[in-house]
Amino acid sequence: MIFQVFFCLFLQLDLTFHLFVCALAGAGAAVIAMVHYLMVLSANWAYVKDACRMQKYEDIKSKEEQELHDIHSTRSKERLNAYT
Repeated sequence: MIFQVFFCLFLQLDLTFHLFVCALAGAGAAVIAMVHYLMVLSANWAYVKDACRMQKYEDIKSKEEQELHDIHSTRSKERLNAYT
């Protein structure tokens, strides 16, 4: 009978240790997953921010090119009118 009590107690301690190891591994995996999520989130935020800035730059650049084209075409027309 005493052997049974000690054996059951040993099984409970062994099971407790295994559950502790599983919980520790699960917590470690959760921390790694959260760090990965935050890295992906910050990379996506930087990509979107950069894309927004690039879009603004392209808009300004196209407006300036259009203005230069308009100025050039106006001067060409003025030159043609000056010769006639």
